[in-house]
Amino acid sequence: MKTFSLITYLTREEFASVRELQKKVSEITGSTKSLSDWQPHITIGDGPELTDEQIPEFEEKLQAFALQQMPISAKITGFGGIDNWKGAIPGEITPYVIWLTVEVNPELKQCWDELRESITSRYPTWLPRTETYVPHITLAFADLTEEGYQAGLRYLENEHIAMPFHVSHIALAECSGVGHMTSREYKRFEFKHT
Repeated sequence: MKTFSLITYLTREEFASVRELQKKVSEITGSTKSLSDWQPHITIGDGPELTDEQIPEFEEKLQAFALQQMPISAKITGFGGIDNWKGAIPGEITPYVIWLTVEVNPELKQCWDELRESITSRYPTWLPRTETYVPHITLAFADLTEEGYQAGLRYLENEHIAMPFHVSHIALAECSGVGHMTSREYKRFEFKHT
């Protein structure tokens, strides 16, 4: 079995802005995992577990879906975090996550819902399916300590961000390593008219 995430990467300009903020948060928190193993992205679908035999069919379904999907404009609206992430593995991956909050607009929510309904619900996932879609861009996770989490949130209390971004594709990112927390792009499916 191979594990994947369904994500969309940021454009070069969006990436540069978020990466600078990740670096600053890393300096404050001591967390480096987001910088070393995780490209800034937004999750837009459940993370499937697929056999080698299932991958071509899954790719065909994503391609067909992407060709029917128009690009989506969305906005980063602030910061958030949790201290009880369900992907935590005691002694290896901490339960603390700090992120950029992404506004849940109707188009983004519809994309998430339709991907689940038409494709991902038919496959097992490597993380439990979420009940509520919480789009975000991770700033720090996995090696983020409780102290770092609190320091990061204190720093971000005084920061303000409102940044538009565009969802123009679905990337199938292959996940590996402890807790599947290292990813690399496997294949990209561009939306219609991008």
